[in-house]
Amino acid sequence: MNTKQLQYFLATAEQRSITAAAKKLDIAQPAISLQLANLEHELKVKLFERDFRGMTLTETGIKFEKHAKKILMQIQIAKSDVTQSENECLGKVVVGLSQSVCNVLSMELLNEIEHRYENIELTFRVGPSYIVDNWLSENKIDIALCYDDSEFLDSKANVIELIREDLFLYISEKPQNPAYSELKLYSAIPFVDLQNYEIFMPDKQDALSKLLVQTADDSGIKLKTKDAFGQMMTTLHFVTQGLGLVVCPSSSTFHLEQSKHIRGIKIVAPRLQQKVHLIKAEQIESNSAVDAIFELIREVTASVHGKNDWRGTLLDKKYYLPQVIDIETFVEG
Repeated sequence: MNTKQLQYFLATAEQRSITAAAKKLDIAQPAISLQLANLEHELKVKLFERDFRGMTLTETGIKFEKHAKKILMQIQIAKSDVTQSENECLGKVVVGLSQSVCNVLSMELLNEIEHRYENIELTFRVGPSYIVDNWLSENKIDIALCYDDSEFLDSKANVIELIREDLFLYISEKPQNPAYSELKLYSAIPFVDLQNYEIFMPDKQDALSKLLVQTADDSGIKLKTKDAFGQMMTTLHFVTQGLGLVVCPSSSTFHLEQSKHIRGIKIVAPRLQQKVHLIKAEQIESNSAVDAIFELIREVTASVHGKNDWRGTLLDKKYYLPQVIDIETFVEG
């Protein structure tokens, strides 16, 4: 049973004719006939008496008419309630995040806001992890996406563990340096083997840089590094041209992987991951717009993870949907 069947049923009951109901609803007559037949088959009852005078409701049909009206009324009330609630969300929301996270979330977030929250203005402040922390402490942003070493993880702020992202060694599909050629054959590489290659490294204060240095120290090796460019996309441009290697999450590179400009090699022994947290600024007490964006980030994260654009372990399961092969089995289950 669906709302379309209920609408067609009520229109036919009112007009006492499928032809008249079709004209009122401005749809084809066979469509109404099919939906009414499906409805009677599902309910296993006869809803209409059909004769030369038209269509009249049976006693069962009269009872069902009352329920159909109530159902459609409740649906309309629910729609109005939700629409009103979302329309009440208004104002400016500032989100601080890294370049890689912005790369994977920004377009999805803006598209969803356009359809759901037309009165919310979303602004991104993009910078290294330690700068995002500074913005949060200085109350310059409403929401932050931070990493493991953030000073705010033990605070009273609203913190959610979002995802533990996998880190990969990225190489061009057409490396210019002969030393990189053998890497084209690798699907995975032990962390200690990274010492054999020169790698672009972000600012020493950045969470990713700290993780790489700490893991190298724990593994008893020293990485050969060169300074990355200020902008992530500039560094990635050099990598796609076959002029260097970089370690970063798939959130930075998924679009380049899809276009076959770059390829990720999984880092193992140990598996290299960093945890991303979603944090609401402490000064935010009750703000419907901030709350809406906070929830939307959780939802969009689950979506891009499900599409394999942001790879790793999804920690926030609120909006997680398992991959379904048999949709009918999933719906019935």
